Formats: sequence, C-alpha cells, structure tokens
Amino acid sequence: MKHDFIVFAIGSPHRAKTWSNVPFFFTRTLEQQGYRVLMVNIAPPRLIQLLFDVPWRNVCRLVDYKTRFSFLRSAPNRWFTKWKIKRTLALNPEGHCVFMTYSFGAGKDRPYTLFCDQTFEQLITYFDERKPNKLEVPAINEERLNLLGAELVIALFPESAKALADEYGGKVKYYGNVINLDQVKVDPAELLARKRNSNEVLFIGNRKYMEGLQVLAEAVKLLNRGAGPQVTVHVVGMERKDLPKAPANMRFHGYLDKDVPSQKSMYIDLLERCRLFINPTPKWASFSASCEALYYYTPVMIVPYKEFTRTFGNVDRVGYALASSNPRKVAEAIGSMFADEETWMAKAMAGHQATGKMSWDRYVRHFLDDLAKVEHAGERIRAQHV
Repeated sequence: MKHDFIVFAIGSPHRAKTWSNVPFFFTRTLEQQGYRVLMVNIAPPRLIQLLFDVPWRNVCRLVDYKTRFSFLRSAPNRWFTKWKIKRTLALNPEGHCVFMTYSFGAGKDRPYTLFCDQTFEQLITYFDERKPNKLEVPAINEERLNLLGAELVIALFPESAKALADEYGGKVKYYGNVINLDQVKVDPAELLARKRNSNEVLFIGNRKYMEGLQVLAEAVKLLNRGAGPQVTVHVVGMERKDLPKAPANMRFHGYLDKDVPSQKSMYIDLLERCRLFINPTPKWASFSASCEALYYYTPVMIVPYKEFTRTFGNVDRVGYALASSNPRKVAEAIGSMFADEETWMAKAMAGHQATGKMSWDRYVRHFLDDLAKVEHAGERIRAQHV
C-alpha cells in the first residue's frame, strides 16, 4: 500500500497517551482529510530501556548527578533507531516523513518534517537552569543535524519557535496551539450554570508537577478552615499514594486514558463541572490541559510562564495570575474567585473564546499548505539542475 505520509513517534501514534495526544490527533486528522498514513513507533524496546534507566537513575540520585541522559539519548539507541528508520523507508519508498520529535530524522534518504515542542537543549536550559553536560551533548548535536536537514520544522510553542527560527530560518513554523480533545459543541449557559453552582476545582498533572500539587494541598487546608464553602479538589494524573497526607477533600483519579471511553468520559465530566483549573507549579503548568480547561469555560490559576503568556497574553484575562506558588496566596486567590462571580464569568467566557479556534483541522491545513510550498520550490530547483 502506498502512503502519503510516514509518521514516526516515540511511542505509538495510534494511542492517545503518546506525547500528550499530539501524534494521535495529528495522524487522525490527516486520515480524516483523506490522506494515507503509515504510523511508526520508534520508542526504544521497553525492557532494554528499563534495564538501563532504572540502575542509571539510582546511581545519579546516589551521587547527586544532574542529567537527563537516558537510554533514549544513548549512542546504541540512536544507532538502532536510525536502522529502524532506514528499514522503514526502504520498505516504503513513497510518502513524506514526519518525525514527532527533533531527536531523529531521515537524513539524506528522504525529505522530512520535524514536529515537536522544544529541543533537548531548550529542555535542559529552561527547566534545569544549567548547561548540558558531556553525556547530553551528543544527543543535542544530533538534533541540530536533524533540524538543519529538515524541509520544515514545526514548533508547538511560540518561544521555542522564535529561538529555532533565529537559528534555522523561515522553515521553522508556528501555527498556534491545539485542543487535544474532540471539540464537541457545548451549551454555554448550561455549562456555566453547572460550574457556578460548583465548589470543585481541578488539578491535572503527573508526578513532574508534584511541587504544584503540594502547594495546592496546603492552600486548600488553609482555605477550608474558614467560614466559606468547602472546596473539593479533583486530581488527574496522580494517585493518593503519591501524596498520602493530602486532605480528605482531594479526590485522586490517577491517569485518565482518553483511549478508554469510560475514562475519557470521566475526564470530560471533570472539565465540565469544575469551576477552576489550578496548577501552581512554577515554570510550567500542564499547558495542554490548561487549553482543554479553557475550552470548557474553566479559568486557570497558574504562575505565569512565557509560553502561556505568548500564547494567550495576560493570564488575568483568562484566569488568575499567581505572583508566587505560596500556599497562602493561592488560598486567597481561590477565595477571591468564589466571592466574585461576575469576574469569574468574564474570565470563563474569555478562556473559551481564546481556545475556540485551536482545532486540529486548522493546524493540519496550515502544515499541508506550507508543505506544498516547500515541495513546489524543491521541484523547481531540481528542474533547474536537470
């Protein structure tokens, strides 16, 4: 079977849980628009990855060595993955290659597009606030080669796109962001009425966001000591065993898999009923989940970070900007939200309006338009050299 696109992802593109649902929605939208897509999982073999990573992480903790080096970034895995890519291309001589990562590319074997959120180097310098170490540098150099060789580079976030465009030029594209949910139409009046009568708030994030969850737990303890309405927190992405001392009014749902209809239904129900999305983790606050919450008329309460403010502007327009992740300040902000219904309503409406056009149909159309321009230019250049 001939394919129009060959999509490579670190994890199965068939599954919604891979990379915050992005490969799943990207490939599904291509198929819905009539394209034939071959999906290829280039994640390392799970067992080998665990046999390497678990002892390695334990050693790093023991000696307090800061690194993001793992089997995924190792030379043996790069060699094996490149072999797998070459084999796939040999078996499928047609189709434009899209890599949902900057870590791998097609080299000179085939024109290709790279699509990711940020480079490995950006990840290290932003979140760890340090320079890459010697173990990390080879993977960074590999990414640079991939970025140089790509026909198109798509960045999911504006700050990342700007930095990449400064280095790699006009082939770097930013199309805004997307809602990683089926965008069914909702009744604003019904939804807002349900939320307005709710004392429930929502936290979404895995263990990487533990700092924010701990802050929220302390804030809720403080808030619920007062005379106001008792606030219930729904936690998606972690279980009670992750924070065993959390107050009783924090309800843990674990990871909700959108591939499982009952779990997807629960996730949507929480978005519809909760009055506020809160993640006070500094530097990053579950961006994708924030967009989903805003689409469902749920104002966000976060510590502002660049990718969010570059996307939405002033946080206070669609939510509540926290000056810090201090539990008392968070408690005061939640209390203010419950006390001012008119302001909450305006933020809820603004949040939905800001995300209303973040559709995968629009996103993929932008990509296809740019790809057509690049391929046309390539054909013209090749014709001049015949």
